[in-house]
Amino acid sequence: MPTKLLIFLFLLLAAAWLSSCHNKEANKIIIQGHVTEYGTDAPIQGARIYLWCSNGEIFGSNGTSFIDSLVTDVEGAFHIEYLDRELCGGVYLSAFKEGFFYKSDIDIHSGVNDLEVMLDPEAWLRILTAPDGQTNYDHIGVGGDFSFETSAFEGTKEHVYITRGNRDKIVGWGPFNDPSINFIDTIYVLGGDTVSHVIHY
Repeated sequence: MPTKLLIFLFLLLAAAWLSSCHNKEANKIIIQGHVTEYGTDAPIQGARIYLWCSNGEIFGSNGTSFIDSLVTDVEGAFHIEYLDRELCGGVYLSAFKEGFFYKSDIDIHSGVNDLEVMLDPEAWLRILTAPDGQTNYDHIGVGGDFSFETSAFEGTKEHVYITRGNRDKIVGWGPFNDPSINFIDTIYVLGGDTVSHVIHY
């Protein structure tokens, strides 16, 4: 094969290789979006976004490794960019703000990631069981997102549970010795608030 042809082929392959490397390095992972409150869609300022690697390729360790974090602005927005080669193959996000439940396992892919992250506000449901003779049940069971039982001889009792706010909660109760009798109460629990509900029996 003539020398000039060999040189031409070599230069052509070298140019293709350099172009491939350049394109690979230029590929970006763009992570952006908003963090809002469940039930109100209000933006959450100051929420912390955590970036994780799950396959151990970063920092040379196995398991999950922390990569970076950022904080949402007044509009609940966040934005960060990386080159593909800067991150491992199994990247995911989590989000947290005090007063809200932790959100995890938000998968990230190559290219643009437009994310709408919704956090559940913390709320508290306060259940009072008052044996005041309205049903004359001696022993009742209470269920829903939680469960407990109580007896009339114990008097009025208080139970407080943390739960996800801005939604209805179902509280069922009835005599412990007869599951066929069941009363259902629906209580709306506002995020960031404590709602009290009394069960008279």
